[in-house]
Amino acid sequence: MASELAALDPKELVLVVIALLGLIPVLKLNTARSKLFTGGYLLLCLGAVATNLEALVLGDVLNGVEHVAGLLGSGVVFFAAAYVRRRAIVSGDEDDGADGAASAAADGDISGALRSFAGGK
Repeated sequence: MASELAALDPKELVLVVIALLGLIPVLKLNTARSKLFTGGYLLLCLGAVATNLEALVLGDVLNGVEHVAGLLGSGVVFFAAAYVRRRAIVSGDEDDGADGAASAAADGDISGALRSFAGGK
C-alpha cells in the first residue's frame, strides 16, 4: 500500500485538496442562476480526483475520465454558462451587475438591496 501511495504526485494531491476545499463556497452559494457554473466546477473536481486515482487503479479508464469529463466536459459546461448568461443580459432579462443586491446598492437603493439580498423583489 505504501508503494502505491508513493506513486501519487504531491502537486496532484494539492490540486485535489484545493479543488475539494473550493467546493464548499461553490455549493454554499449555489443558486438557480449559477447551476451551470456549479456543474462545471464539479466536473473539474471529478477530473482532479480521477487524476489521483489513476495512479492507484484503472489508470487508462480514469485518465479518460480526467480528460473527457474533467477537462472537455467542464469546458463545454463553462462555455454554456457564459453563453446563457450573455444571452440573458443582452435580451434584458438580467442586469449586468453582480446581483440584484449589488446593483440596488450601487444605485443608492439600500432598502432595495436588502430586499434583493433577502430574496424579495
